[in-house]
Amino acid sequence: MFQMDSQEQIVLSKTYDIIGKYFRRITSEVGDYERILRCAGLSALVDEYRSELTPYYMNGQWKNDHLGYNPVNACFSICMAIESNKQALGSFLKEIFDRTREIDESDYSVLKNYLEVIGYELTKEVVERDEYSYDSHKYALTVSSAGAMERQGEKSFLLQALQQSHLDIVPLYLEAISNYGNSEFKSCVDNSRSLLEGFFKKFDTNQDYAKGILAATGESVIDNSNTPLTSIKRIFTHWIENRKGANRYRLFVTMYSAMSGLGTHGEELPTKEDALMFLRMTEDILMWCMQHGVGF
Repeated sequence: MFQMDSQEQIVLSKTYDIIGKYFRRITSEVGDYERILRCAGLSALVDEYRSELTPYYMNGQWKNDHLGYNPVNACFSICMAIESNKQALGSFLKEIFDRTREIDESDYSVLKNYLEVIGYELTKEVVERDEYSYDSHKYALTVSSAGAMERQGEKSFLLQALQQSHLDIVPLYLEAISNYGNSEFKSCVDNSRSLLEGFFKKFDTNQDYAKGILAATGESVIDNSNTPLTSIKRIFTHWIENRKGANRYRLFVTMYSAMSGLGTHGEELPTKEDALMFLRMTEDILMWCMQHGVGF
């Protein structure tokens, strides 16, 4: 059966494709690309990409275009070659953004979203404004969290595990990532909620997601009459009165409720930060289940 690339790989490819446009702008002179590669610690690639990254050659005092010059393709190939080494990829992308002074606003918005999904944060600040009120910007790329590199490996493993054990809900996960990248934040939250619901429904014979969560966590709450509590209302009432019990259950149910409140029929619209938070928290909950052998 034909197997498509993972959503992570698709996001990475789209990111490389856009970045290639700006890599071209900063490698218009002979030697530009070599400085970038060496400053990124990638001197081993200098000779391999010399032909594609040499914009012209001198014929006496004249510049003759080099027909093999293809920086967009070279940038894409370099990123693909080093993407398994997150430190190398981050260093290369950082050198590109450090040298870039203007990114189209539509590209910047998409890049910022996609880079956040894979663990980086892209920021900009105005450094100069000319007489025509055109701004020159300084761009910076940073790792968005200390564990971002390790997280990427966990996410790839999560997707593989979902494809093996829960193929029916994989499209919800892929759509959540794609919708975030396309700035469709409400849809991203909806997808994350549906993903969580679809997963936990499988643990209850009546497909009640909340009871499925209780079964998945293995937690139990017993009241003063030695009666097991299984409904959301009774479990939360017990917690309010006693301040103990079903910690994981309460966390997962509360997160589902919060996503419902920010989804299609919710009382408010989610921000970009809301969407990313819920996407990551959904991943973390599923990774917790995977690590504990729950449903996998």
